[in-house]
Amino acid sequence: METINQTTVTADIDEAITKLYDQNKFWLSEINFLDDEIKFITDLLDKFFITLIQDKYVNRIQLIKGQLISLGYVESNIKQDIIRHQIHIEEKINNKAAKSQIFLEMEDARIADELKDIHKNFKHIKTDIFAITSTLLLNNKQDQA
Repeated sequence: METINQTTVTADIDEAITKLYDQNKFWLSEINFLDDEIKFITDLLDKFFITLIQDKYVNRIQLIKGQLISLGYVESNIKQDIIRHQIHIEEKINNKAAKSQIFLEMEDARIADELKDIHKNFKHIKTDIFAITSTLLLNNKQDQA
């Protein structure tokens, strides 16, 4: 009969939890940056962009702004999930956790999927903004010629 070395199992669990903790810290930094980026683009649209666009693009800009606001709500929810996940991981590290390692790994995977989705949505919004900007710059160049 094979015996399991408890020290090896504990070290593997500790390593896995440490990896989750490090990943979570990175995500918190990433989501904070995303929050700043959303605020910057929203301010840019409000303060500068809206005055430069032609009437035919106003509705599109308003739609994009609405998408940014919605994305901000999603970002805020994900940030709360990351913070809650960090608390769960810290409790596990300090042996105060009721959460199992499997639960933490599933929670980690869910947050990873949420981050992937929000980045994909934000990329689409930025693509729309860049498309309108390119059109405006081209039209401005043609008007000056």
